[in-house]
Parts: sequence; structure tokens; C-alpha cells
Amino acid sequence: MGGEGGLPIGGEGGLLELRGWVLAEHWFGYGVTATADGPRRVAVLARRAFTRPPGLGWAELLREATGRTEPDRRAVDWAATEAALGTALPGDYKDIVDAFGAGSFDEYLDLLVPGALGTDLVSWGQDMARYADLYRPYPVHPALGGVLIWGTSEQELTFHCLTGPADPDDWPVLVQYLDGDWQRFDCGTGQFVLRLLTDRTPPYAFPPSAGPFPHWFASWELPER
Repeated sequence: MGGEGGLPIGGEGGLLELRGWVLAEHWFGYGVTATADGPRRVAVLARRAFTRPPGLGWAELLREATGRTEPDRRAVDWAATEAALGTALPGDYKDIVDAFGAGSFDEYLDLLVPGALGTDLVSWGQDMARYADLYRPYPVHPALGGVLIWGTSEQELTFHCLTGPADPDDWPVLVQYLDGDWQRFDCGTGQFVLRLLTDRTPPYAFPPSAGPFPHWFASWELPER
């Protein structure tokens, strides 16, 4: 069934039957194995492991998670955006913006998008230096090792990349809470957004992952005519 931990479920003659269910961060299974004394019933409990299916990008996985079937929304001029900010940006962030455009995941994580009214990544990024005290102990981009905001939330937290000399695809995500505390996630923006929505295991376990409802993306862009 996959997962971490759990007990071995094979017998001398192998597995005869297995049914499995997912609940929060665990797999539950019930089955029958063959033994020298005849069939034996077994129960299995294993912790789920977060893995990305091979060949699928994070934007594609987010499409599946949110049930999004609309075509890509934007063709951002990334060269001009990166020139205005003075840095390259993570590829998975750019893929998500190109696929979804301006809007909100589960009305929890609001994506900053270049050129979007009120949520323009460039203007937000350029304004950070005016409010540098709010981001301590981190400096703000373009300082070395500075934070660069890429998402906000009405739930009193903001989402950032921790920039640096490394490839932008290797930049970790930093979340800042209203009280000023920071939490670091050693993954890129694409993996972070998907896990924010679907992963109930700490350190993720954000509110969207706990709900029984399907995930969605609320677009803030007007449909083309």
C-alpha cells in the first residue's frame, strides 16, 4: 500500500487479499495472507509518505488536486519580471502562475502574480524594503539571503522564498505568522502549495488539509470574451 512503518503482511504463500483506506496521515488496511496453517487475517497501519508521481510537475499536480480544467490563464513576460526584481524566480512558481493566474487556493493562499491588480508580485517585492523591520531577523531582497514574498493569506500569514546564491529552484519557503514568528520549509513553492492543501502531517498540516471538502482555485481574472 505504500507508506512508512507498518508491519509486514506477507505469509508463506503470499498475500491473498488486501483492502486499503486513507485517513489523514495514515493508510489502513485489512487483508488475508496464506500461511502453513491456512489463511490468516491481518490488519495493517502505516504512515503515508509524501511522494511525487514520476513525470508530473507541481502545477499539473495542483490542477489535479483542485479539479482545474481551464487552459493556462496567462503568458507572463518572465524576462521583464525578473529584470524588474533583479533576480531569477523558481521555475515551479512560474509554472503555477502560468497555469492558474491571479487567485486563491482554497481561499486560503492568495498567489501574487506579476501585473495582477492588487496582487502584483513586482510591486509587492519592490515595496518590501520600505517595511524591512517587519521581516526581521531576515533581510529583504535584494539583500543577500533576503526574503521575497510570493503569497499572502487572510489567515494572518505570508509566504516567501528565502533567496540566495543557489539556483532559485532550490530556494526554501519561509512562512511568517502575524506574531512575527517564521517557519522554514525545505521545499520549493510548488511542493509547498500542494502539501499545504493535502498533507496533514507536521510541519505542514495547514487548515486546508484538514477539511472534508474538495480543493479549488478561485480565479480573480475576468474571462476572455
